[in-house]
Amino acid sequence: MAVDLIQIKNLKAYFFQGKGILSKIFGQGLKIIHAVDGINLNIKKGRTFGLVGESGSGKSTLGNTIFRLVEPLEGEILFQGSDVVKMNQTELRKFRQKAQLIFQDQFGCLNPRMSSGQIIAEPLMMHHGQQKSQQEIAQDVADLLRAVNLDPEASVKFPHELSGGQARRIGVARAIALNPDFIVADEPTSGLDISTAATILNLMQDLQEKMDITYLWISHNMNQVRYMSDDMAVMYLGKVVETGPTGEVFDQRAHPYTRALISAVPQVFPGKKKETIFLEGEIPSPINPPSGCRFRTRCPQVFKRCEEEEPPLIDLGGEHFCACHLHDR
Repeated sequence: MAVDLIQIKNLKAYFFQGKGILSKIFGQGLKIIHAVDGINLNIKKGRTFGLVGESGSGKSTLGNTIFRLVEPLEGEILFQGSDVVKMNQTELRKFRQKAQLIFQDQFGCLNPRMSSGQIIAEPLMMHHGQQKSQQEIAQDVADLLRAVNLDPEASVKFPHELSGGQARRIGVARAIALNPDFIVADEPTSGLDISTAATILNLMQDLQEKMDITYLWISHNMNQVRYMSDDMAVMYLGKVVETGPTGEVFDQRAHPYTRALISAVPQVFPGKKKETIFLEGEIPSPINPPSGCRFRTRCPQVFKRCEEEEPPLIDLGGEHFCACHLHDR
């Protein structure tokens, strides 16, 4: 039975706008953006956990908060039993050697003044210091480039000389340089064509099998999450509305929002009938989220209780949970 590598408990991360005196003079006051608002997740070792939702749902903020690139307001992030939230800078550096983040912008996360080889070598040099010679570091870089199916000669190229797929592979090579236990992959195929994206997916699956890496896979692409992940969660406006084994979530589609997301996935088999659910309006502002159920302003099955009470995550069995009053009547 797989054990939990990451346990997230009641995690909250808010952003604050209008704290300056001028905003108070002109009547704006303090605005609180509820980006991540009470998240509970368990990510099992050696598996891939998918995280889906529309833009603005808080997916990327959750990923950044795990690394404390965004400081949490409250809650716990347990990694191998240690709370990342309470770590000092020395402990945090050690954690970041075991956990890595692949950013959404494949070019923006690469230093344009450094060659690909220097970008990959940087974490190796910071970690190993004087323990390894320059020749040994260079050999490690060559091995890492081969691991992501790039020729070692690519080490002399600068980011502007790389294609989108090559830039993404350099980011992956850097992420696996220190043999991490955990990687957060934030939209890892963003901006890539279908063929290149498929190559990256297969590459990351191979690396997971060889290195026993645990992934948090953040994406808005439902087909990709279904292909890659063992377990998944659906986020809406800072909240998890459904979570469970990926097959269960796709087959049962317990939450109206999950049903709408899956209904929007393009049909693979021509001629097969499928229901398409169109959601009216846009995702509300996280500054002033709706009362009760946050999805109620767009839900086709809303009723009075949805406005009055926030639905808890209800156990549907088989580690499948859904936050919807339709399952608690």
